Amino acid sequence: MARMDCRTDALDGIDRDMTIALLTPWNQQCGNAEFAKRLVVGLARFAHVLPIELENLNDHDTLDTGRKRSRYIDDLIERTNATPADLVHIQHEFCFFGRRVRDANSGFRRVMRAIRKPVVISLHTWTRGMSRRPHRSLLKQGMESIMHRLRNRAMKDSLGRADAIILHSKDTRANCLAVYPKLKKRLHVLPIPVEPVSADGITPPFRKRPGERWIVLPGFVSRYKGHRHLLEALKFLPEDHRAVFAGSVHPKDRTGHEYWSGLLAAIDEMGCHERVIFTGFLGDPAEQSAVLSQADAFVLPYDEVGQSGSAVLADALSHGKPVITSLARSMFVYRHDSDTVFSSVAVDVSDPEKLAATIVDATDSASCPRRRLHQRTVCDRFSLARTAAGYEQVYRSVLARKTVNQGIWLRKAA
Repeated sequence: MARMDCRTDALDGIDRDMTIALLTPWNQQCGNAEFAKRLVVGLARFAHVLPIELENLNDHDTLDTGRKRSRYIDDLIERTNATPADLVHIQHEFCFFGRRVRDANSGFRRVMRAIRKPVVISLHTWTRGMSRRPHRSLLKQGMESIMHRLRNRAMKDSLGRADAIILHSKDTRANCLAVYPKLKKRLHVLPIPVEPVSADGITPPFRKRPGERWIVLPGFVSRYKGHRHLLEALKFLPEDHRAVFAGSVHPKDRTGHEYWSGLLAAIDEMGCHERVIFTGFLGDPAEQSAVLSQADAFVLPYDEVGQSGSAVLADALSHGKPVITSLARSMFVYRHDSDTVFSSVAVDVSDPEKLAATIVDATDSASCPRRRLHQRTVCDRFSLARTAAGYEQVYRSVLARKTVNQGIWLRKAA
């Protein structure tokens, strides 16, 4: 299995004929930033990538007024248009453009209307409000249709201006098509790449003791990730099983420490201190990989929050260990083919006894051959190289249409 090196210096000397301005979190402790840096390793094989920093406006202390956020949007537009990029690729999350959904949609529309280059959007989240709510009553259906248009008119305008829209799952594509069927030809499904990070020569900051079995929940310690479900399942797991929370509170999560305190209180109440390990933030990808590679199984008991895909799920699958998830739709991204359907297993994580039984069953050596085969297929089908090739195809098709349209305009002008 190929191992990914997160550096790009090994690619110096490659002839690249395309320049991409990537609007993304970059110099931040952020899952989107980590995803962007890994993706750029693949994109750098055919393109120059110019990162332009996107801030999380929900938690940015210096952008604490509407006027300051408006100036930030203006500056973002100016910096983007000033680049020599052939194309702009925006990683979209609502918090990058406003503090509330309505403000975020308006801010995003301002950006989309002002950028003077072809634009590709990666839509990371599809909220419930972006879909029409079904009603049996014709009157309520009509009212919902009106309210939906009002809620999403800015987003509709923004998506309509995009030259291509990248989604991370077939489910999100179906949701988008149900609301915006005219966008069909601009939608592209490119799941988050499943690519191991090399940990060769790295000493992990945490080591598994002899006889321990590690059940790992990686990533930032956030409310929607369901850490309490794994704690409850510990009651029904053998004594040698440890819950490993491989991450810490997101530095910009204002309520994160309240959630953290709640987890500590639950651990105190259960008296399971010796069975829970907190690693803290693992900023170095190689160190993180060295810790995660010791897992006996991964558990991702996420709530449904509209994610189009999950970088943590991709990381977990890359290690070739059993992966148990919740029933959240983002957890099924890699399971839509007959030869990948058993790459992970989903369970009702609110039932701790059932979750514990699923963990024990998944780590049974008798269940390994098929699971390992399906995970190898996932790693091959959704590798960084194949994903980057998909992005390259999208970019080149957008630029080709731009060239054709320019030619038509020039012929008309003549």
